[in-house]
Amino acid sequence: MTSNSRLWSDATLDRFKRSADPLADDCIAALLASGDVEHANQVLAHLDGNGTLPADTPAALAAFLAETAQLPEGTDAVRLQRAQAFFTTYGAQFGVSLLCRSLPVLYTGRQGGAQILASTGKLTEHFERRASETLRFILDAAQPGGLAPGGAGLLTIRKVRLMHAAIRHFARMSSNWPTGRWHVQWGEPINQEELVGTMLAFSLEAMAGLRELGVPVTRQDMEDQLYLWKTIGYVLGITPAAMPRDIPEARKVWKALARRNFGASPDGILLTQAHVAFLQQNLPAPAHGLVPALMSTLLGRRNATYLGLHSGGNWEWAIALLRLLFRIKARLAGSSHTAQSFMGLYGHALMEGLQQHWAGKDPGKPFRIPQGMGGPAATPATVAVSQP
Repeated sequence: MTSNSRLWSDATLDRFKRSADPLADDCIAALLASGDVEHANQVLAHLDGNGTLPADTPAALAAFLAETAQLPEGTDAVRLQRAQAFFTTYGAQFGVSLLCRSLPVLYTGRQGGAQILASTGKLTEHFERRASETLRFILDAAQPGGLAPGGAGLLTIRKVRLMHAAIRHFARMSSNWPTGRWHVQWGEPINQEELVGTMLAFSLEAMAGLRELGVPVTRQDMEDQLYLWKTIGYVLGITPAAMPRDIPEARKVWKALARRNFGASPDGILLTQAHVAFLQQNLPAPAHGLVPALMSTLLGRRNATYLGLHSGGNWEWAIALLRLLFRIKARLAGSSHTAQSFMGLYGHALMEGLQQHWAGKDPGKPFRIPQGMGGPAATPATVAVSQP
């Protein structure tokens, strides 16, 4: 593609839909062929506390980790630091936006994406694990220093990339689809178009959610978050040709993705029901109606309808109160460096607490390379497999 001006065209997006991640796919194919998947998982678990590869690391895994260890040449560290500082300052608000807008909007992927998510395990039993892994992925990547050499985020993103490749492999092999095999019209499982959609859901859409919640968001804030997630996307295996240059272009791409892919599906509704029930578990029964109301508000009427969301009751007052509280916190954070530092610690600590709560007493080994399509080990760490 000689110009990025047609990034949102059907012809370009069709090409991305048929594209996957050859580097990660080749690594997984080699690990499966040699029977080294479990050994690779042991190495990846070892790296959680030690950045040095063991001498017996499978060659395919060692080569993949070496080739993906660097950020793009010319990465602007100052912009990353600015975006990560904004993320931690408004951590609590980001948590609400991610849980009630960014993640559920991905369930509107009506062909391929929602189906993979629904097939990777029993939703009600494994949703906490998925939520914990998703938040762990975001926290590791978006926290200050997460993308520095040896940073937790840089390693976590590559683990998720390998998970995606493994799920892609088993999705192609599985016969448990409506057509018997993976439907060719769905494109590649976890394809480039879907990955771009997830990147925009966690940046463009998350920031739009912050605005809905009363957080003052500037154009520079928007561009910085997009830059952060484009950098994360590069490590995750998104081709640079698929990256929107700026926020105006990102909006055009998102609009095209919605036109091409958003809609209702039984699996999308099932995912939404599990998501709502999961969030309601953390609230007293009288407040359960707040969850679908807040999700409907942040998602917008059309997407909420696709997902079978009906707010029910009169929760406008509670949502208005939440916006007021967040607006007050945002003003406090902007009033002084001390207040901003406190809010950053508070927001990050809250999200860390949620992640640990959802991980439970036995979080297992997150980001394992799955060895099949069923069960918790096959649960994607992000919802990047939802086709937006």
